[in-house]
Amino acid sequence: MRFSITILLAAVASCSETTAPLPPPQELLLVANPGFETLSYVQLSQGVGITQIPLGHAVPEDARPAAGRRFAILAVARGDTVAVVDLIRRRVSRTIAVGEGAGALGGLVFNDSIAYVALSGRDALMRLNLESGDTLSIAVGHTPKAVAIARGKLFVVNANLVECPPPDGWCPAGESWVTVVDPITNTRAAPGDSIALPGPGHARYATIGADGRLYVIQMGGPASPEGRLSIVDPVLRAEVGNFGGFGEAPGPIAADAGERIMVSSRTEGLMEFNTRTRTLIRGAGNGLPLSENVGVAIDTRNQIYGIEAGHCGGGLPGRARVFRQDLTEIRPITLGPCAGVATTALIPPETLLEAT
Repeated sequence: MRFSITILLAAVASCSETTAPLPPPQELLLVANPGFETLSYVQLSQGVGITQIPLGHAVPEDARPAAGRRFAILAVARGDTVAVVDLIRRRVSRTIAVGEGAGALGGLVFNDSIAYVALSGRDALMRLNLESGDTLSIAVGHTPKAVAIARGKLFVVNANLVECPPPDGWCPAGESWVTVVDPITNTRAAPGDSIALPGPGHARYATIGADGRLYVIQMGGPASPEGRLSIVDPVLRAEVGNFGGFGEAPGPIAADAGERIMVSSRTEGLMEFNTRTRTLIRGAGNGLPLSENVGVAIDTRNQIYGIEAGHCGGGLPGRARVFRQDLTEIRPITLGPCAGVATTALIPPETLLEAT
């Protein structure tokens, strides 16, 4: 009897060992390097390991990486091309031409095979098939600059710009607005497919808060140097809040898993808005003092990464200043040359297994 039980337990143990434990998820910080042909890839989950992924084309100024579970996209070659980056193999898996003068800058990865990118030079949102390279153009508003997803719909931020004399180059033609697109039909999602954004115009950056609302930064123009933050309810499809106090030309924004929206600024450092109380906690003149703060990203632990550009003409590289939730600094991370807009990515265990 004892011998039989021993054999049975050995068999059970043998069977249990055939199911290997899942690998831990990998969390990444991705930072564009404008003017250079690289994307900084920082592995956050297992200590900080930094890789420069070659893209084959220079990154335009203000190009913004967007990431999914397996792939990231980033505009290159003056915004005429989108590089598709395999986050597991750390290389460009393909490039997709979106057209000369398309002006691609911001986008999002919808799933493992589909992404969307705003084409500011074509007044269009382009659907990209990351596997085949096929594209589909969807007409939106004037000068789209960013796209976000909420409640199963795509919200395309239209800056509404016209050319103006140097040094500005582009100025608001009027107020900005948001076009709503259904990703199932790839058409405008009526009714309420156009959401007005009262304010100085030049809406440029967007994120979805933990409360499910869309937050949009309006930079304004030379006649209205103070940027504003618009809050859009994706269910009502209407602006429900509008706040100033962000100084001149605020930059990219990021939301944490709680009540915080962080706003970057080259001149004001890193600013903070509270979504529950709808108050500006740290505004112009009171931001965290970062030098040339060109971007911000937040990871799953709610750690904040404020990006400092460094010297883009050579010399001092960019860096990410890492802050805890109480905004005390943990450490800096040295990045590539001329650091730019950043995002975080989380590769789940099942995706890592599928790639092996």
